Amino acid sequence: MENHPTRVHYDNPKMYRWKSWEAQTPFAPSFDVSVWVDSLGKNTADYLERLLISSIEIGEDMRDEQLEMFNRGNFIKDHKWTDYNIFDWGDEVLNSLVEKIYQSYVEYSTELCYDIVPKNKIWIRGWGVLLKPGEFLKHHAHSFHENTFLSGNISLTDIATTTDYYFPYLGWYFGYWQCKNVPGNMTIFPSWLEHRVDRNTTNVNRFSIAFDLFTEQSMEYVGKNRNESSGLQTILLLSKRMDLI
Repeated sequence: MENHPTRVHYDNPKMYRWKSWEAQTPFAPSFDVSVWVDSLGKNTADYLERLLISSIEIGEDMRDEQLEMFNRGNFIKDHKWTDYNIFDWGDEVLNSLVEKIYQSYVEYSTELCYDIVPKNKIWIRGWGVLLKPGEFLKHHAHSFHENTFLSGNISLTDIATTTDYYFPYLGWYFGYWQCKNVPGNMTIFPSWLEHRVDRNTTNVNRFSIAFDLFTEQSMEYVGKNRNESSGLQTILLLSKRMDLI
């Protein structure tokens, strides 16, 4: 995939983009896939990893079933990943991370020549992810609706895993594009982009942080069409406006 002929090359090494050629018939496929890879630095990664570890008090006395619960539901602070927003914790490093995420989004969108959404019109929700030895994250995506925006992943643990992205049309023939999970690396990508995390083949736990960004349109839609039984709406309402963090 790195050298596929549809790859669009940029001077900025953070940008990875694949774009279909101009359609010559009304039936020709069209795709435009971009992934932004930034770095927060290993010191930030080490701090955030310790924060996640302390939040679930992992230690020698932690029972296997507790680890299993965390793994299956990304269990932090007595809640599953769907029940909390890590950016509500009030941690100074997490708060400053929001600014870094926004600046990366601005740089990403600028390279793509997209309009910049101001910080007071973007909401964010994040959660911790643990993969025990032998575990993996299956193929999935975060959003497919008309207001789909961006998602991201921050690698924390220094072990050899990759996050594998599945591109429309290309993936069927060429497989996944594999992005190494380097501690401190942050990827930002369209929330519709399907991806997975390969198996943790080490004997240590792998931690990371995932997040979703939502636009004002998404928040307004839920406000006007609130469905109390909708788990997805409930999750979205846990997000916070970026400028208020």
